[in-house]
Amino acid sequence: MSGSWYDDARAVIAELHVALPADLPFPERVKAVREAYPYGERRRWPYKAWCRAQREYLSRFVTTKQRPKNLPLKPLEQFIETSTKSEKPGGTNDQA
Repeated sequence: MSGSWYDDARAVIAELHVALPADLPFPERVKAVREAYPYGERRRWPYKAWCRAQREYLSRFVTTKQRPKNLPLKPLEQFIETSTKSEKPGGTNDQA
C-alpha cells in the first residue's frame, strides 16, 4: 500500500478506467468497478474508502435520470440545487 486506502482505491479505479471501453453502458461500468474491489472482505475503513472512490468515479458517467441517491451531485447540479433552495416563493429574492 503506497498511500491511504482512498488513494489506493482511486489508483485501482484509474487502472480499470483505462482498460474499459469508452462507450461501456453505465450498468456494466458499475459492475466492473464493483468486481475490481481489491481489499478482500468488504468491511471497515478500506471498504468505506473504496465506496467513496467508486461514487466519485461513477458520478462522471451517470445522467441525472439514472443518478442513485448516494452519488454526489456534479458542481453545476450543486449550484442549481442551492440556488433554487435559497429562492423565496413568488420568484423574488429580497436582495437590494
